[in-house]
Amino acid sequence: MSGLTQIGDGVWAFVRPSGGWGEANTGLIVAPGTASMVVDTVWDTAWAKRVADVQQPLVAHAPITEAVNTHSDGDHWWGNDTLPPTARITTSRAALAGMHEDLPPAALAALAGAGGLLGKLPGPVGAAGAYMARVRGGARFPRRTPRLPDRTFDTRDIVEIGSRRVELEQLGPCHTAGDLVAYVPDAGVVFAGDLLFIGSTPILWHGPIENWFSALDRLLSWDAATYVPGHGPLCGPVEIRALRDYWAWVNDAAGERYRAGLSPLQAARELVRSREFEQWRGWESPERIVLSLSTLFDQWNGNPPGPPTIRRRARAFADAETLLREGIL
Repeated sequence: MSGLTQIGDGVWAFVRPSGGWGEANTGLIVAPGTASMVVDTVWDTAWAKRVADVQQPLVAHAPITEAVNTHSDGDHWWGNDTLPPTARITTSRAALAGMHEDLPPAALAALAGAGGLLGKLPGPVGAAGAYMARVRGGARFPRRTPRLPDRTFDTRDIVEIGSRRVELEQLGPCHTAGDLVAYVPDAGVVFAGDLLFIGSTPILWHGPIENWFSALDRLLSWDAATYVPGHGPLCGPVEIRALRDYWAWVNDAAGERYRAGLSPLQAARELVRSREFEQWRGWESPERIVLSLSTLFDQWNGNPPGPPTIRRRARAFADAETLLREGIL
């Protein structure tokens, strides 16, 4: 199932099933004859315009007055300039802070371009550059920083769209500092942002991982008919529990390697060669396990949860590219 798909009464999702880097899902909630809300936008300018164009017939008589960005990663908000200028954009306070702190699109584009050249070099520098170029893929980033959200909340919020109610709840920090979800009670739909990667290897950028377990339990508590992940196909409770099982295994198995004195890369090598890993090997970008190990090891070293420093992110990217070049995935 891909493209614009109706998933409830007046609710659609634009799904990119492979769920790779930058292939984020977005949503549309319509109160017929009154107003609409967009959930997330994408970082590739061509894709962002395509989504906006495809949605246009659905909002012809219900203009977009509200939008939500589920977190601070650029692939979920760098398309905000495709929204009507009068639409109000909401996110969590922590997510907005992360948007201000992250590299702007132009800087990331420059790094990815340089990474393509550096990728020819041997060693960690070349590996990190090559992986940075891989992350960008063929995406065309905006030339300037897109419009930022103009409204924030801390824990919970309710946004009214005509006669419809959308419940917002921050369940982070875990993937990033301010991960939020949007629940549409009358349709039984939850837009989960990057708290859900389905058939796609998740990334723990911020932590702590315990918060991700709590977030998944909260998602399951809604018993929704449909969950829209940030990356990957639409899902239900079975897939959410599979993601929880993955994190439980990573946490336990990585903890054993950490206590044995291994580095994140050494631990990742052992984990991806293990029998237990076979059930997740087919997920998109399995090498991303080492990105999460970088975060876990950093926190087990006594550092507080937080976004990765440039140095740690570069090291983790080099490790991910190394796993791919070693051919063990």
